[in-house]
Amino acid sequence: MELLVATLAHTTPGRDADVLARIRLISDTVRNASGLVTSRFYRGRGDAAHYFMLTTWEDEESWRRAQERHNPKHLLLASSDLLTAFPEQWFMYYLWGYNRPAAIPMLTAAHLATIHPEQIEFVQRGWTMGLRRLAVQPMLASAFLARGSNEDPAATAGPDAPETPRPGEDTSQHRGTIMLNLLNWTSDSEREEFYADPDYQAIHKFVSSVGVVRILSLEPM
Repeated sequence: MELLVATLAHTTPGRDADVLARIRLISDTVRNASGLVTSRFYRGRGDAAHYFMLTTWEDEESWRRAQERHNPKHLLLASSDLLTAFPEQWFMYYLWGYNRPAAIPMLTAAHLATIHPEQIEFVQRGWTMGLRRLAVQPMLASAFLARGSNEDPAATAGPDAPETPRPGEDTSQHRGTIMLNLLNWTSDSEREEFYADPDYQAIHKFVSSVGVVRILSLEPM
């Protein structure tokens, strides 16, 4: 099963050129890794000083082999003077995806929701159903929903949260507490139309009622 590794870097304001050069070097390094399926890098829009990195690996074994030289979090820590906080990293598995042919993504949002383990299955069903309804309308260029856990067990939700899956571990019973919904649009008008849609507003209200949601406004690099 493919493994999605999501990495969030909180970077130093006012050092945009240095940070961008480092992120591009990390991107070039990661893309040479054996076992890498896809890699996508995003920067925060406006004054947001953060970068979001998504790397998909053939399986957990491929990720394990790549960690020493191609782990995005470790590569970020080599330039800790450009960071304002320790990088966050999650291990995830895809649940649902959508792609509109010929649509070129220009704007992106990452919705990261921390959910209590007792609610995660309920949230997964409701979130997936809502996204399927939204995908019928031509507002999204592409999107996916994924589920997993923080790489650092201490950062998961609550004292009863499960540990992060490790390479080689049987993950069939793993109950992740983090859900990621990545949304892409071709224009501001499509994004505004999407956010105004009653189905999206119902999803957002539902997820916010059972978890803590962070929304990152991004643009592809």
